[in-house]
Amino acid sequence: MYGVSASTSRAAPAFARTPVRRPTRASLLNLSRGSRETPRASASTADTRLTSWLKENDVEGKAIEIAYVGGAKDDAETARGVVARANIKANDELVRLPRRSALVVTEGMANPHPEFISDALWDAVGEEKWAFRVALVLLREYALGSESAFAPYIAQLPEVFNLIGSYSDSEVRAMQYTLAAKLQGDQLGENAEAIRLVRRHAATTSALATMSDERIVWALDCVRSRVFSGRLVDDAKLKAKLLPRSLAVGTAFATFLTAPSAEGRWLAVFAVLALTVFDSAQNNERDSALAYVLMPLIDMVNHKTMLKTEFEFSGGAFVLRAPQDFAAGSEVFISYGVLNNDELVTRYGFVDAENVADIYRFEGLLPYLQANHDAMKRALGADSSRLANLKRTHPVLDEALWNGNFISDGNAEDKLLWALRAVLATPEEFAAANGVEGFKLGGGGPGKSPGRANC
Repeated sequence: MYGVSASTSRAAPAFARTPVRRPTRASLLNLSRGSRETPRASASTADTRLTSWLKENDVEGKAIEIAYVGGAKDDAETARGVVARANIKANDELVRLPRRSALVVTEGMANPHPEFISDALWDAVGEEKWAFRVALVLLREYALGSESAFAPYIAQLPEVFNLIGSYSDSEVRAMQYTLAAKLQGDQLGENAEAIRLVRRHAATTSALATMSDERIVWALDCVRSRVFSGRLVDDAKLKAKLLPRSLAVGTAFATFLTAPSAEGRWLAVFAVLALTVFDSAQNNERDSALAYVLMPLIDMVNHKTMLKTEFEFSGGAFVLRAPQDFAAGSEVFISYGVLNNDELVTRYGFVDAENVADIYRFEGLLPYLQANHDAMKRALGADSSRLANLKRTHPVLDEALWNGNFISDGNAEDKLLWALRAVLATPEEFAAANGVEGFKLGGGGPGKSPGRANC
């Protein structure tokens, strides 16, 4: 069964090329940082207690074991993951987690713990801030201490989360990435709103009222980085598979970046958190409940950028299956979804150096090129109305020029390439292409490649 690996071969070849780890932001930014929390019991002690708890609660994970697969143990559990005990084939069962052994919050759920969470607070948080509702349930278990049915699980949760809301301003500046400051500010705003709601609505006699601001943010970060969501059908005959919905996530993340109001950012960021869904074409939404779940053991499996990871919910248990083959002794990965590094660092506190889904945003690319790029100066000097016409006829291309999105291989995204081809063309090339539309696949004459701008 699962257990705690005693292996110290963290530098073994099996782990040498693992592309994703949860690095501290100090390693990410080459900056030093000390822990702001008092260390808890040693990780090995907490993991041993967790192993016993998993067994007692019928959590099955015969194919895997908890291990420290790279780097030193720390409060952020940076190096923890799971490894294969024997050879694993794609679609083999990795974990079977009974629903009673998970922390589950469903849509429309009445306040489950009125002695800890006031009805006023539960209602003020509302359905749209569902991640904070899960955080409140988690805080209740934390407050119970050893009396909580989830005490060993709570004890081994990371004490520090390297999400972007915990970055200092100097660390954000060191990233040299304009978008990072917006992500940091929005997450700090969400933290402040959560604290405000607790201070305003928590019953003065409840343990929640005495929780520190830091502990409230800790619970919210736990949920941000570990939650799964989807529709549950309490019928053993129906199976609902969890599949990453990368398009929905990408749309929600774009909304998160552009939402004009704090409420809009709450809605968008928690849509991003609904990363993985357990849904099925067989299931009528009227017969199912949208649920948000913290899954012990499953949430220890690290991320690798892949197309999908499948779960099932059947017979009262969540089942995690292997997305691919894994050799005995190698680290086991699942996919949290096809996410770019902005989403990964915001939600999980790490980036994937080999992320084929990554996008780099050079905000303000257009004015930068206008000021510094000779070819742009020449093209616009020869046709001063081209940018204004582009904004009027193809606003999405004007937006692409301002956002400056580049994909993981270093090339510009398609809309940006299209826009650059159009604005950098000479008057003769522009006429030969019959205007902007002619540059969608290259245009501008036979010598133009459809994949590159003339820059």
